[in-house]
Amino acid sequence: MDSTIKYKPFNGRAIALHYKMDNYQPKHKKIIGFIKCIAFSRQAIKKGKYDKIIFLTTQSILPLYGIAKKYSGRYIYDYRDLTYEKNNLAKKLVQKLIDNSYMTCMSSMGFKQIIGNNDKIIVSHNCSNIQHNSIIKTESDKIRLVFWGMVRQIEFNKKICDCFGRDNRFVICYHGEGGSAELKKYCENQDYKNISFTGRYSVNEISSFAASTDILINLYENDGQQKLAMTVKYYDAVRYGLPMLVTQGSYMADAVVGNNAALAVNINNLNLDDIFEWYQSINKSEYHYPEELARIQNDDKSFEEKVLAFARN
Repeated sequence: MDSTIKYKPFNGRAIALHYKMDNYQPKHKKIIGFIKCIAFSRQAIKKGKYDKIIFLTTQSILPLYGIAKKYSGRYIYDYRDLTYEKNNLAKKLVQKLIDNSYMTCMSSMGFKQIIGNNDKIIVSHNCSNIQHNSIIKTESDKIRLVFWGMVRQIEFNKKICDCFGRDNRFVICYHGEGGSAELKKYCENQDYKNISFTGRYSVNEISSFAASTDILINLYENDGQQKLAMTVKYYDAVRYGLPMLVTQGSYMADAVVGNNAALAVNINNLNLDDIFEWYQSINKSEYHYPEELARIQNDDKSFEEKVLAFARN
């Protein structure tokens, strides 16, 4: 946030629905909680008679389409991920919601390939107050490939482990939950001794992970959800100046074209000698993402100005 901006801390009354639900339970079991949340939100908005609204995610605004329509030009639509856009009706509703918004924040401009161009769309990156954080790297005689985040796309990650699992030039470490237990079991069965798992972590541990990272694993399968997305790890690479692997054909690969510190690869046709030589060719003493950092900071400044304009008008 711009340090010249004056603001007051929120001193209003928070309104919350108290409903306990396991984050990992099947989607069909979450329906009751979802219905309760939408009904609660609808009632709270009608009762509050608010001047303006910020809708967080498509999952919240679509069921409240009728209310959003009444707030035309007086709401911000925070569009984080692709959701139901394969359905033509849902896609048309999303496009209409963007049309009627004051502005729509997108976490990746790659989503416009599905949604289409619209002057209401502005990028809102998956990070805040990003700066280059210089870190003191620990030393290792191996090339350390590190992943942190929710471990998903298990079959895809098995392919990653199969590629590196028996090459003693590399070691891999996975930090995070999700499908890590299944992936760990697979690696044990394959007798991959250079792959380790640490489980759950807190956000303040990421800087220590970065200090022990030579190459950040920012690889995801190009499925309908992921191909056009910008991951939080992309911004971690920019923040800490980490070399990273991204998937060929993804929007992130397009974002790092021309940067030697980011390598786009096809996990189905991976040559580890090429990975080794690429890493050795990188100048370890320089910061690798000055252009990306400047672009993100400029985008953030524009985003803040538009949000403030929304609040003031």
